[in-house]
Amino acid sequence: MTGMAWTRGAARLLGAVAAMLAVFASPAVRAEWWEAQTSHFVVYSESDKGDAEKFAALLERFDNALRTLQGMPVPGPEVGAANRVQVYRTGDTDNIAVFAHASGSGVAGFYIPRAGNPVAFVPARERIATSKGIQAGPRLDIRTVLLHEYTHHFMLSNFSTAYPQWYTEGSAELYSTIRFMDDGSFHVGDVPQARGAALDYLPDIPLTRLFDTKATLSGMQQYQSYTFGWLLSHYLNFAPERKGQLLTYLKALNSGEDSLTAAKRVFGDLDALQREVRRYKRGPFLGYDVKPGHYVEPKVAMRRLTAAEEALIRDHMRSQRGVDRKEARDVASDMAGKDAAFSDSLPAQLWVGEAQIDARDWDAAEVAADRALKINPESSAANLLKANVFMGRGKADKSAYAKARPYFIKARHLDELDPRPAIGYYLSFREAGEAVPAAAVTALEQVYPEASFDPQYRLLMTRQLLDDGKGHLARTVIAPIAFQGHEGKEENLLLAVVKAIDDGKLDEARAKMAEIFKKMEEEGEK
Repeated sequence: MTGMAWTRGAARLLGAVAAMLAVFASPAVRAEWWEAQTSHFVVYSESDKGDAEKFAALLERFDNALRTLQGMPVPGPEVGAANRVQVYRTGDTDNIAVFAHASGSGVAGFYIPRAGNPVAFVPARERIATSKGIQAGPRLDIRTVLLHEYTHHFMLSNFSTAYPQWYTEGSAELYSTIRFMDDGSFHVGDVPQARGAALDYLPDIPLTRLFDTKATLSGMQQYQSYTFGWLLSHYLNFAPERKGQLLTYLKALNSGEDSLTAAKRVFGDLDALQREVRRYKRGPFLGYDVKPGHYVEPKVAMRRLTAAEEALIRDHMRSQRGVDRKEARDVASDMAGKDAAFSDSLPAQLWVGEAQIDARDWDAAEVAADRALKINPESSAANLLKANVFMGRGKADKSAYAKARPYFIKARHLDELDPRPAIGYYLSFREAGEAVPAAAVTALEQVYPEASFDPQYRLLMTRQLLDDGKGHLARTVIAPIAFQGHEGKEENLLLAVVKAIDDGKLDEARAKMAEIFKKMEEEGEK
């Protein structure tokens, strides 16, 4: 699935095309495909209607639960069609692992945060085939994986707080096990069963290393940061004797205080905390039930996919997942002509056109875009597709960038909640090498509420704010994605930008941002 040029490289997952084709080969008996739409999700499910509806309702209840826990209004504000997370459900766990180019890993799903097009892929059935048959015992299940990833999406969408990696992953694990009851209440605090073995048998991470972002964690410690991060997050959230300390620590981190220094000041003797957590993992684990006021069951709008959509959905999923240059050509070849075969279907034009843009076949993409505009000239997505055709041609002919702008403007007017037209309009000046007008910068800033979950958008905003000399604002935008790990062999350029801003060295921060974008551009050309 194409977005702007700046999203394509970040979404890429490289792997074997032959295996991918095997996953999406037509089954002997084709199942039904249903679309289940809620306020925050669109689920495309290869299952029966009831199963698809139940799954979508569970996801919406989870969003409502997160809002309840954060003291936010339930239901939340309208996010718009483009910002609903599109969840694709097909096959079983083995199929998704191959789809993620991680065959045999047992991957139970994955999520790609893209402004105007967030997507997730999960199995419709839970099954892991191994050489010894079906895998037994606790494992990462479909629901837990998706709820974990949606927690990241939710937090980046609604908060500008920077979290250390152990807490980012630990809190996502904590919320991913929320258990829903029939009366509308839910329970927080269940243990993630798939982490049980690691919790019991693998050694703890020394807190003096976990809190030290300058320390390099071993591969085993990185793996354990999920499990131990959950344990530490659980303890600090629920232990009465530690009440309020976690919030104080996070505030210190966001004010610029060194992580290890803040931890020692707030938590006191870290060896004592380590002993407390070690005792805590023996159980029992604390938790609580929450009964939202005025609970209303989520509404789910159901429809069966059209013949055109069912004919294209598998190739569309490959496109949505992200493609390298070779696979882009393969997908475009497989979809070629289907826009003409389904000439009255707007989704067919959009899906084929997007695949042709990924393959850099601008002429074929324009045919699909023009057909889409003929079907519905007031479609924001159709105008966006036409704009992206010109953006692609701009690589060879810079005059094409100006031709894209009227379509971006119209797309933005037709759907003000879709951040992509504003981002594209801004980039049409930046990539053309022209001065970016104030209106384009304003448009980029205005879509922050709809695009803040996308790290690529945050990078664009940070670069622009630094160019404008607004270091403090730039820090608030980049910090939530900068404090995501420990020092490794390569410099953490995101954290280097934050440190340069903290030191008042904006020129150095701009230079580091230039390095980041150069690497992204090189990756995008592969």
